[in-house]
Amino acid sequence: MSTQTGNVWSTLQQAGLVQGSAPESNQQDSPWYIKLLLAISGWLAALFLLGFLGAGFDFVFRNAATSLIVGSIMICAAFALLRVPKNDFVEHIALAVSLAGQALLIWVIFDSTNSTTSWLVTAILQLGLAAVMPNFVHRVISSFVSAFCFSAGLAASGVPYIAGSIVMFTAAWLWLHEFNYPEHMRKQKAIGYGLVLGLIQIKGSALFGLSTLGWRAAEADLMLWVQPWMGEVLTGAVTLYVVWTILKRLGHALSDPITIVALSGTVLLTIVSMEARGITVGMLILLLGFAVSNRVLMGLGIISLLFYISSYYYLLNTTLLAKSQTLLIVGLVLLAARWLLLRIAPTHKEADHV
Repeated sequence: MSTQTGNVWSTLQQAGLVQGSAPESNQQDSPWYIKLLLAISGWLAALFLLGFLGAGFDFVFRNAATSLIVGSIMICAAFALLRVPKNDFVEHIALAVSLAGQALLIWVIFDSTNSTTSWLVTAILQLGLAAVMPNFVHRVISSFVSAFCFSAGLAASGVPYIAGSIVMFTAAWLWLHEFNYPEHMRKQKAIGYGLVLGLIQIKGSALFGLSTLGWRAAEADLMLWVQPWMGEVLTGAVTLYVVWTILKRLGHALSDPITIVALSGTVLLTIVSMEARGITVGMLILLLGFAVSNRVLMGLGIISLLFYISSYYYLLNTTLLAKSQTLLIVGLVLLAARWLLLRIAPTHKEADHV
């Protein structure tokens, strides 16, 4: 361990962020092509093993109780394998075994309960696996599936428009409090990635599942508070929460001009996003990426923002003139917010270094 690494570890210990002795850094990570080869080998081995078990023990798939037992055993076996010291080959075998075990459990759930209960129980199951399984990729997949099943469960129960806002708030809270719980930081990051991916999928499905002209119309069998506009209102509320949290961390009071401009711009963006849906979601993901200095989040925010704008522009339910006007308003709002922030926010020029 180098002197610099030791000094950093001592600083972290004094801040109460780490405990114990410093980890050894002499272990070299495998090159990416070795990891790819091991991943392919692990999935092939797992698929052949599962195929052999499926062909030899086909009675497992014919009985719900047997499927429940075998699926649980497979998930427990995957958990034990994932606790083995880092081994890429074993890790991918464990992932494949876990996914197969989950498939058996999900089949039992859907075979034994109604549609709404099945989706919600599956969402709870996946959320539990995301919290328990000691693997980053597994947690990302489980949290993504949990967000998808939660959205489907609310839609099946007659509340189809608020799942995205709930997932958005949970993801935003995890990312904004990423460093508050250092012992769970890696777990929070994995679940946060999965929820963000689930949010992008939920908003994309809603965008293509509802017409641009008719999505504001109230459906006869829905109550007022579960109309489509409520989803956008809740999305705006979550965005206001994120903006205010970031401003508060930077030391700005509610009466500061920069706070008033930022919150007013967020409200205007939310109003415009009621026509061009998805823009607020993309901006929020991008904002979270900037707030926590996470390039992956910033990339996801940019990609989702471009996707939502492009999908809105190419939907055939509205004339190109109306779409162009909406996007023009969005652009003007963002440019005006930037112009005001550059003049209100305090700026400090970096001192010249000799």
